[in-house]
Amino acid sequence: LVQAFHNNEIQRFERILKQNSGRIMEDEFVREHVEDLLRTIRTQVLRRVIRPYTRISLAAIAKELNDISVPEVENLLVNLILNGTLQGQIDQVQGVLVKKAEKGPPPSNDGSNSSSSYNKNQMTDPEDLVARKYAAMQQLSMALDDMASNITSARMKEVSATTIRGLVH
Repeated sequence: LVQAFHNNEIQRFERILKQNSGRIMEDEFVREHVEDLLRTIRTQVLRRVIRPYTRISLAAIAKELNDISVPEVENLLVNLILNGTLQGQIDQVQGVLVKKAEKGPPPSNDGSNSSSSYNKNQMTDPEDLVARKYAAMQQLSMALDDMASNITSARMKEVSATTIRGLVH
């Protein structure tokens, strides 16, 4: 499983995960992080698949990602666009990703971050700044949603406790 993950072999990774799900899911740490692992490997494979294209079908990307759904592909792409990793747009009507040609070296597959100097140079790019701002706003929005959810949940517990106390007395 680890080797398949490190080699970005998504079909093998998911096959091993499915075949050994009972044993793998017994490990609490793995169980808590399996969705993150899937998202990470899918994102890595997605970046490799779209690298040579400026326009590619979402269905083709989904097929390369072991036949995941197009909405899942869109979700992965949106995250890449919002965090500034991908410069492009999703055309939902046509069902395609339209991306700008990459200006720098492609990310390496050896696990090192040889493109980090490229990313640092991109920080002054106005489009990158906008993408980072949107990513920050998305993170803030998600944090606010979580906070609102926690407050609502706490209030519901208080109401339930008050109701139960009222019934007992």
